[in-house]
Amino acid sequence: MTTIKRLHVIFKTHLDIGFTDLAERVLERYMTQFIPQALDLSEQLALEEGNVKFVWTTGSWLINEFLTTAQPEMRDRMEKAIRENRIVWHGLPFTTHRELMDAKLFEFGISLSRKLDERYGKKTIAAKMTDVTGHTIGMVPILERNNIQFLHLGANPVCKHPQVPPVFVWRAADGSELVVNYTNDYGTQLQIEGLEDALYFAYTGDNHGPPSIEDVRKLYALLQEKYPEATIMASTLDAFAEKILELKHQLPVITEEIGDSWIHGAASDPWKIARYRELLRLRDQWIDAGKLDPQSESYAVFCNRLMLVPEHTWGMNEHVYLLDYDHYSAANFAAARARDKVSEPRTDKYAYLSWPAKAERSYSMFESSWKEQRDYLDQALAALDDALAAEAGEAFERMKPGIEHFSENERVTLEVNECYDLGQFRVSFGSDGSINELVDSNGKLWADDEHRLGIYSYETFAKENYDRFFKEYVTNLKVHHRWADNDLGKPGLEYAEPRPEHKRYFPVVKSLYLIQKSDRSIVLAELKLPSFLYEQYGTPRKMTIAYTFLHTDSQIEVELHAMEKPACRLPESAWLSFVPLTDSPHHWKMEKLGARLSPLFVVKDGNRNMHSVENGIYYEGPEGSIALETLDAPVVCPGEPRLLQFDNSFAPLDGGFHFNLHNNVWGTNFAMWFEDEMKYRFRLTLLANRML
Repeated sequence: MTTIKRLHVIFKTHLDIGFTDLAERVLERYMTQFIPQALDLSEQLALEEGNVKFVWTTGSWLINEFLTTAQPEMRDRMEKAIRENRIVWHGLPFTTHRELMDAKLFEFGISLSRKLDERYGKKTIAAKMTDVTGHTIGMVPILERNNIQFLHLGANPVCKHPQVPPVFVWRAADGSELVVNYTNDYGTQLQIEGLEDALYFAYTGDNHGPPSIEDVRKLYALLQEKYPEATIMASTLDAFAEKILELKHQLPVITEEIGDSWIHGAASDPWKIARYRELLRLRDQWIDAGKLDPQSESYAVFCNRLMLVPEHTWGMNEHVYLLDYDHYSAANFAAARARDKVSEPRTDKYAYLSWPAKAERSYSMFESSWKEQRDYLDQALAALDDALAAEAGEAFERMKPGIEHFSENERVTLEVNECYDLGQFRVSFGSDGSINELVDSNGKLWADDEHRLGIYSYETFAKENYDRFFKEYVTNLKVHHRWADNDLGKPGLEYAEPRPEHKRYFPVVKSLYLIQKSDRSIVLAELKLPSFLYEQYGTPRKMTIAYTFLHTDSQIEVELHAMEKPACRLPESAWLSFVPLTDSPHHWKMEKLGARLSPLFVVKDGNRNMHSVENGIYYEGPEGSIALETLDAPVVCPGEPRLLQFDNSFAPLDGGFHFNLHNNVWGTNFAMWFEDEMKYRFRLTLLANRML
C-alpha cells in the first residue's frame, strides 16, 4: 500500500434537525452553543503554533441559517472563520431523502453552497450525506452541472449498505458522473493504492456538537503515532477531492440505481407528504404564470422551508422520548395515550433498551415532534404573498376527502362484473371495487381479472415479519443492539393481545353507482372491510374509490377517499395497486429527480423493493404507452407489495405497481401512528398503438 504523506482530517458532527430533541431546540443549540464552540475552538488552535488545528465542516444550510440569524458580532466572527478556512461547508444543505425531492428543489439546496461560494470567493466541489443508507442516481446529472465532483455517503452502521466498491465513479445514463466514496458508517478512513493522501473522519455523534480541545489534541497524537510519516492536517472534503480526482480514470464505474432503503418512512405521514407535493406543483405553476420569481427572496424562503420536509429527520427518538413497549393493542394504546404519561416498562425482556430514556415521557410530547415537522409547510406558505398563499389554501381544501352528495335521480346503480361504456373505454368492476376489465376504443385490453386497476388492500404485521427483516437487513447487532432493536423493530409486539398476525385484507363493494356529466362519467365504489380491522387496527371506517372517465381523451382519474381512520400503534400498511396488462413489462420506468429509471437496474443491497417517484411510473411498449401518475402518494413497490422484506430479489413487473398509502413499520424517527382523513389521487393515461 502506498505510504500516506498527508492525512486529511475532517471534523464533523451529524446534523439531525430533530431526533435528539424537538427540531426547534436542536437548531437553537447549534446557533447558541455548537457553532460558537466551533468558532472558539478553531480560533484558539489557530493562535497556537504547531499543526494541531480545527476546521469544522457542515452542510451549507446550517451556515446560511447562522449568517441570517446571528447577531452582528457573531456574524463577523463566522465570516472571519470562513475567510480563514476554519469553518467550511460542503455542496449540499443537509441529509435528505433525495427521492422525495424534485429537480428544482434539489437544485435550490445546492444553490445555498453556490451563493456562499460567490459571497466568500470559494469553490466547492465536494458534498456529503450521512445516515440514510442509499440515494438515487437521478441526482448525478444535477450534481455534475453544479460542479460537484466528489460525493461522500456515510451509511447508518446497522443497516445493509449497497454492495458497491468503497470508491467508484457513479455514471448516469446521460453520461454525467462523479466520484463517490461509500462507507458503512457515518465516516471512516479512506486510503487508496497510488494516492499519498488519505481521508479520516473525526465524527461526533448525532447533534453532539464539536469536540473539546483536549479531544482534538488526543486525536492528533493518536493519528501521528499511527501514521508517523504523514502530515496530519485539519482539512476539507474539497481538498481531498482534488487529490482523489487525479485517480478517477482508475476507478470502477457503477451505472445502476442504488435507491433509499429507508424510503418507506415517507409514507408514515401521508398528510404531510401530499401537501408538500402539492406545493411543489403549485410552485411550478406560479413560476410558469409569472406569479413567483425564482430570483426573489420570497421564493428562496419558500424553498428553504419546503426543503426541510424531505430532510431525513421526521420526529423524536422513540426509545428516548416514548419507550413504551407495553401498549400496542387498540384499547391499551388508546388508554395510554389518554393518560399521557409513560410509566416504566413492565416487559423485562426489553429492559436493556431503557438506558437512554427520559424520566418524564408523554405521548403528547412525542406526537408534537411530528406536528413540528408539518409546520414547515406553514412556514413555506408564510413566505408567499397573500394571493399565492390563498391559492395554496384553496388547493389544500380540494385535497380533503369527501364524496359529493347525489340524489337518487342522478345515480345509476351498477352491477359488479358487468361491462359498461364509460368515456373512451368499456369497463367492468370487480367485487373489491377495482377495474377488472378495461378495453379502449381500439379494442386494446388494458385490464382483466388477473391485471386489475385500483386494488385497495390493508396489511397487518407480526413479530415474524420483523424477525425476517432483521435477518435480511439489520447488521452489526453485536455492537449496536441496544438501540437498533428499537429503531428498526417493535419490541414487545409479540405480547400484544390479540396477538398480531401478518395478513392482507381486501374490501368488498358496499355500493356501486354511476354519475353522468356532460364531459365525464364518474363511478363511485363504496368499500367495506371487516369491522374488527378498525376496532383492533387502523383501517378507515369509510372508504370510497371514485373513477372519472373523461369523454374526450383516454385518461382515467382515480381517487381513494379514506375517512374516519383510527390511530393504530400496531404495525399496519395500506396499498392501492395498479396492474395494467402489458406485452413487455420490463419496459416500465420510474421517475426520480427528472430521470427515468428501470426498477430492474438496482445494485445488490440497494432498494430493489420500494421507491419514491416524482410524478409517476411510465411504460412504452410496442402495443402502446401508459402514464401512471401519483399526485399524493410517492412510495411504490414494483411487482408486488413488499414491506419489511429485503431479500435482494426483483418482483416480476407483470405484477404491476403498488402504492404505499401509509405505513408505520419504522420503530423510531418517523410517525408511529396516523389518524388523518385522506384523499389519494392518481391519473392513468392509456394510449394504444394500431397493431398489425
